[in-house]
Amino acid sequence: MPIIIKDYTWKQTESNIMIQVPLRGVHQSKVDIFISSRYVKASYEQNYFEAILSNPVDKNDSKCILTATDIIFELKKQEQTQWELLEPNVSKAEKLELKKQFLEESYKEIQKDAEERVNKKAELKRVAVRKQIETDTETRKTIETIKKEEEAKALGDLEDWEKKIAKKQLPHQRRIVKKPTLAPPPKKAVPPVPIRAPRTLEIEFTPREFTTPSRESRLEEENEFLAKQAEARRTAGFVSEDIRPEERNPQFIKAKGDEFLKNKNYLGAISAYSYGIKLSKEFVDFYISRAEAHLAIGNNHKVLQDCSTALELLKPECSSNLQERAICIGRRGQALCKLGMKKQGLDELKFSLKLVHDDEFKKILETEEELIS
Repeated sequence: MPIIIKDYTWKQTESNIMIQVPLRGVHQSKVDIFISSRYVKASYEQNYFEAILSNPVDKNDSKCILTATDIIFELKKQEQTQWELLEPNVSKAEKLELKKQFLEESYKEIQKDAEERVNKKAELKRVAVRKQIETDTETRKTIETIKKEEEAKALGDLEDWEKKIAKKQLPHQRRIVKKPTLAPPPKKAVPPVPIRAPRTLEIEFTPREFTTPSRESRLEEENEFLAKQAEARRTAGFVSEDIRPEERNPQFIKAKGDEFLKNKNYLGAISAYSYGIKLSKEFVDFYISRAEAHLAIGNNHKVLQDCSTALELLKPECSSNLQERAICIGRRGQALCKLGMKKQGLDELKFSLKLVHDDEFKKILETEEELIS
């Protein structure tokens, strides 16, 4: 906690105020001084002195002198009158308010002086730049003038020399011989070049199982990968290469996939339905059944794709495809609920039940609504 200095002395003349504050053994370099028009302060180590002046002083003409034993404030009065008291006789709260007011005024003055210094510095910089530009312009003009004078002088000397040479030449030597003007050779007519007929070049590439070009492939690794894929398909229960040619029709593939789906071999069912889609892209039953298989193993994004594709194929909407449309919309609602889009999923389930009543979809709708509530 700072020690407030109260054993100071002060005296005055008609124009000055002198305040003497003891240093108490502290070196002058450790003293912090502040002077404003109505407030002075000195702080050093744990000691603290401040005074709120009764009348304003001129801070620009005021000064502070540091001796080995004292701090001496020499303040210039703004009005040459005798002060009755150094500080006004007011309460402690009023002193704090006055101190706050004077410090704010001093801060604003310091800020204003700093802005003026910055503006003055910027103005001096602009003046210096402008002066430098004028100096450079004058220098360039002087150099151009000297160049022109030297050029005119050199041309004058050359003309004088030519006149001297012309006087020394004989009359027959001064004749000007004109060279005959030759007519330009006739231009040869260039026959028009026929425009070649356009033609489309068809480029065929060797069919490959992989998207990378053959020059970047590694045959052994590709064959190993294809063999592993074939083995995985055989493990799942469906390999398109094992089907006889007479069995490669959509109805047979659909029956094969339904059998896998009934036995809960969902991967085999997906493989069968996918192969069936390759054979017949517009056979909507493949998409509906494959969506059911995807839903069973949690491929919800695939369910959305297959149901949306099936609904596109089930156009125009009529009573004959009402059941299929209701199933697709209901399964799409299930997938949306599982993906966290509850509102859209519930809307899809409600719309499916409006088309065709289904106990399974109704039970799912009630379960999801209970979870939300």
